[in-house]
Amino acid sequence: MENKTHNIGSRAYIVFICFALLAVAVIGRVFFLQLFPDPEASLLAKNYTERVRDIVPVRGHIYSSDGSLLATSVAEYDLRWDAKASYNIDEYRTKIDSFCVKMSRLFGDQSSAQYKSIFSKARVDGNRYVLIKDKITHPQMQMIRDFPFIKMGPAKAGFVVVNKHVRQRPQGPVARRTIGSAGVSDGDTTRNGLELAYDSWLSGKKGKQLMEKIPGGYWKPMENDYIVEPEQGCDVISTINSHLQDVAHTALMKQCQSSKASWGTVILMEVETGYVRAISNLKRTGDGVYEDIENFAVTHPVEPGSTFKLASLMACMEEGTLHLDDTVDTGNGRISFHGLEMTDSNADKGGHGVINIEQCFEMSSNVGTALIVKRTFKNDPQKFLDHLHRFGLSKPLDIELKGELAPSIYANTKSKGWSGVSLTQMAIGYELLQTPLQMLSFYNAVANNGKMMRPLFVEEIRKNNRVIERIRPQVVHEDFCTGKTIEMAKKMMEGVMEEGGTADYVFAKSSYKAAGKTGTAWLNEGGGYQHRRYRASFVGYFPAENPKYSCIVMINNPEGAYYGSSVAAPVFKELSDKICSTELEFHKANTEPQVLAEEKMIPISKGGSSKQLSTVFRGLNIPMEGDVNSEWAKTSSAPDKVTVTPLNIESGKVPDVKGMGLRDALHILENQGMKVQVFGTGKVNTQSVNPGAPVNSNKYITIHLS
Repeated sequence: MENKTHNIGSRAYIVFICFALLAVAVIGRVFFLQLFPDPEASLLAKNYTERVRDIVPVRGHIYSSDGSLLATSVAEYDLRWDAKASYNIDEYRTKIDSFCVKMSRLFGDQSSAQYKSIFSKARVDGNRYVLIKDKITHPQMQMIRDFPFIKMGPAKAGFVVVNKHVRQRPQGPVARRTIGSAGVSDGDTTRNGLELAYDSWLSGKKGKQLMEKIPGGYWKPMENDYIVEPEQGCDVISTINSHLQDVAHTALMKQCQSSKASWGTVILMEVETGYVRAISNLKRTGDGVYEDIENFAVTHPVEPGSTFKLASLMACMEEGTLHLDDTVDTGNGRISFHGLEMTDSNADKGGHGVINIEQCFEMSSNVGTALIVKRTFKNDPQKFLDHLHRFGLSKPLDIELKGELAPSIYANTKSKGWSGVSLTQMAIGYELLQTPLQMLSFYNAVANNGKMMRPLFVEEIRKNNRVIERIRPQVVHEDFCTGKTIEMAKKMMEGVMEEGGTADYVFAKSSYKAAGKTGTAWLNEGGGYQHRRYRASFVGYFPAENPKYSCIVMINNPEGAYYGSSVAAPVFKELSDKICSTELEFHKANTEPQVLAEEKMIPISKGGSSKQLSTVFRGLNIPMEGDVNSEWAKTSSAPDKVTVTPLNIESGKVPDVKGMGLRDALHILENQGMKVQVFGTGKVNTQSVNPGAPVNSNKYITIHLS
């Protein structure tokens, strides 16, 4: 028993000796590595804690065609502090209180004691990257750099300034979905719109900077200088005109709100070039709240309804057997094709009876259009499909913006879904799908005499204000139909706006001629057509005799009135009115000599300071009428006097500076805290932000002088 106990004790002693020797060896190895470190191990450790990392450059700007900023990267900073930096402890103790007081006064978010507690806790914890303040603007950062302690510099004070760039849209929600999101810097997880389409140009070239990894997984710059300087991205000049965009957005918003539509879209395109000058997509997100968050114009194919009748009748014209004075008997406005009833809008009043082809289009007769197409292609419906394909209606437009869905038109009469009613249903815009932009491109091609242009959203790429790439107009299809067909199509569309046409009352008192087509389609959402739910649309161009712009308006599921003439056409009219009244090329110069008596030659005056205006008019002996007691005034000249009206400047609201000279306009706008961009000379003709809009959401404004 004693021997057994002795053996166990001996073994335990041997195990203890082994562990003691192992511990001595480990400690010895540690001391050895401290004195004579292994080069490979040291390099591995250094690579783990120190690394050259990529620095994201400042993203390029996106501008409108008239020079307004649509998207820009605004500098934003985080201020952090390294509690283990080799800062001067005496300087810290004597100046940190003053620094915290100034921070508290500048931001007003915390007391000076709360700011100081951040520093005190960081010193106790040994925090090397504590956040002092985030989301600091550039002007605020310039002020902070002069505060006590921090102005000693990063090496002596331990502060780390993290430079970030936040994407902002100075024009607010206007064209938001088309401009798109820049990703994380824009508060989003993905890129889309122009931000995605031109990402390679906007992104710039990454820089390089040496950083060290500190506790918490943060990477902290080891020095302020870059190994490789980041290169800012290029600027993208879009085709969007900020003035026209604002008009289109406002008109669409007003109509969507009044009709309580589920969504709406409007696109304005230049006929000759295909440049998209305005595009707005509004979706109802709440009671009366609409936001531009989904690009219906590009990504939402729908059954176009009656606006497709132009293509249907043009296909018949291409066969050479159809003329505008040919007639069709629409009867009482009701007809059945293979058991499926089709009606006209006036069927309850007895229908249109016998009408000619032009009247059929102008009155938008479903029965008449279907009968004409059936009469022309009943023996060979494939020919009808062939014409539609030749018109380019079955192919996507391959635009720059991602997400365009292809149109849907039967390839042939053996395609899945084709039936005995397909020919007559397609004739009036059903059993096929087109995005609003695709439908507009077809009408634009008719206005452009058979030349279909690819819709473009960007004109130029610039670097340091130098053009490095220019995006030229691109032809998609040329001469897809005969000139005779184009001539008849234009005549029909002009008739829609005249007496007896579906949009006659909308354009009855117009000072210019427009051409187009109304559309009202049953909604097919959720697998079937829905009772008394419609999509109203209008598409056309202006002026009719020499088309400059084409435009489509689509309003989905409006309440109350639902016809394209009463819901969509007014948006088109408001936009075309604004353009034709403000663009000089739509006005003929008066070449007749103007003879005025010398005493009646009252000069045209600009608005401005009431006091200065009064002094000038008295000095020139010009009769003045109106209220001059306000600080600012507007003027209008008559042959024998100048009328003065007061201009009230309301704090926080965008003032009306139209009619003023540049000096007075700049003084008023900048005093309201706005950033002003100026084009032209003379007096202010237009301003990009409407008077009365809140300044805090409209910091940037463009004024055009003429």
